[in-house]
Amino acid sequence: MYDYSRRGGLAGYGTGAAITDQPAVLGRVMGLLGFAFLFTAGGAVIGRTLGPGAFLLSIVGSFGTLIALQFLRDRAPLNLGLLYAFATFEGIALGLILETYIGQGLGDVVFNAAATTAAVTLAAGAYGYTTKRDLTGLGGILFVGLIGVIVASVVGIFIHLPVLYVGISIVAAILFTGFLIFDLNRVANSRGATEGQAILLAVSVYLDIFNLFLALLRLFGYGGSSRD
Repeated sequence: MYDYSRRGGLAGYGTGAAITDQPAVLGRVMGLLGFAFLFTAGGAVIGRTLGPGAFLLSIVGSFGTLIALQFLRDRAPLNLGLLYAFATFEGIALGLILETYIGQGLGDVVFNAAATTAAVTLAAGAYGYTTKRDLTGLGGILFVGLIGVIVASVVGIFIHLPVLYVGISIVAAILFTGFLIFDLNRVANSRGATEGQAILLAVSVYLDIFNLFLALLRLFGYGGSSRD
């Protein structure tokens, strides 16, 4: 799912015990991400068990927990519960999506998309975290691009053009690669972050990776189905 909550920076995200050391912020964000993806995997299993009817549950649950997290980010341990609930709801939708691809004999597409996502995440994340360039201005450009992708996706619901479908997937993959660079750069520049700020940073990076995977899955899936 797209992250409609972007993109306010760290200032004003709340109060609480600060993580003052830069590597400690990175470690905390990565730790939260790791556990979030474990809950996503569990949610995917649940989604496949519940069937297509769980898709609405996933959408409502994802948006509900994401909105609640904005207000309760520094209310421990509720903030962690909301983070992992959000990841679980996202996993439910992912499980249903993957079930569709696997059911169509496109298991190799899922693997290729996952492997490519991992490679891009490592490369983009490493650049974003280590670069000395000021990437502050990139946030506004990426947000405009996100709005464009959302609008094009809505148009694509009514206009079934393969070229538009492929174009949206390519742009989305590039866009969320940019978001990965931007968000990991935010992590690199975060000092004195509270637990709530670290959680919201983890959510942003999580959604970058999640949406990058979905974009690549659509792109590879189109290529795989075109060969059949």
